[in-house]
Amino acid sequence: MQNIRKILFRLLIIPIAVIVSYYVLMLLAGGPALPDFVEIRNNDTEPHEVTVEVLDSHNSSIFKESYKLHPNETISEAKPFSLLYSIYMKEYTFRTTLDNGTEESTITITLHRWSTAIIVIDWDNRYPITTMVKVETGNH
Repeated sequence: MQNIRKILFRLLIIPIAVIVSYYVLMLLAGGPALPDFVEIRNNDTEPHEVTVEVLDSHNSSIFKESYKLHPNETISEAKPFSLLYSIYMKEYTFRTTLDNGTEESTITITLHRWSTAIIVIDWDNRYPITTMVKVETGNH
């Protein structure tokens, strides 16, 4: 009976040790996750109202917020827990509306724990709403 308990205990400990080791290795190799989910920058000389809606891969809205940004102001939103501690890349659709619909942009991007979506507002650009991804890995 004692041997069976030892065997069962070892069978339970081995998968847990493997999972913990994987996360430790991921943290050591890639460094800590970036805290921001999305960063919105107003690079324009005028204030703007920006509405950002984020949809997950099932087209369910997970985030919708409106901001009034002054010239050269940047705001950010924290990464959701499900992405902050995920080992996988996740697809999100960003719907950005500028000044109550004068300009709209919809883009699907893939993010992971080391990336942040950046939305830049600038009427001097060809595209007033530009969405890009910032990626940082390694220990900072």
